[in-house]
Amino acid sequence: MDRVELILNGISGKILDVGCYCGTLHKRILGKFPQENVYGIDTEIKEQNEHYKRAFAENIPFSNNFFDSIVAGELIEHLKEPELFLKEANRLLKKGGTLIITTPNKGSLINIIFHNYEQPNAPLHFSLFNEKELRKLLEKNGFNFKKVHFLPYTKESCDGTRHKSILGIRIWVNKSLPKKLRENILSISKKVTTL
Repeated sequence: MDRVELILNGISGKILDVGCYCGTLHKRILGKFPQENVYGIDTEIKEQNEHYKRAFAENIPFSNNFFDSIVAGELIEHLKEPELFLKEANRLLKKGGTLIITTPNKGSLINIIFHNYEQPNAPLHFSLFNEKELRKLLEKNGFNFKKVHFLPYTKESCDGTRHKSILGIRIWVNKSLPKKLRENILSISKKVTTL
């Protein structure tokens, strides 16, 4: 199962897509779920309405306990204070609600060798995690870390990359690696406590 299928199979109810403007994930969410159940925030949103707000992940303008699922695809690494986002996700989710995060794997073989997800190679990456660090941060902020997937680098992973010319090689290398050394992490967590 690929990254998007794992996300689509893991969410339900009222869904918030944090960083909905970039990439194709939001279109796929809208393709599977009723439009009245889908919401989004992004700093790039031009026209706001009750479902779409221009906002930062650390300060989301929706009511407490409003969502059943929150998706943050390739977002948390761009935050200087990711814990502020997790506190917001905790506030927004109903108890037992699902939080899905995808992010580059700091422990991937590619990153260990080339440091391609770290500054200065990736100037917009402020917060990188391996599985253990991400699990610890989620648990500290009221989430039970249910499942993790280590995913290979894919065409979807490279929307913002400057390394498109070697995409085929990276995909092949990642599929050949042991799972924990692959380039992307997808975590599925449940809200267990309110902060």
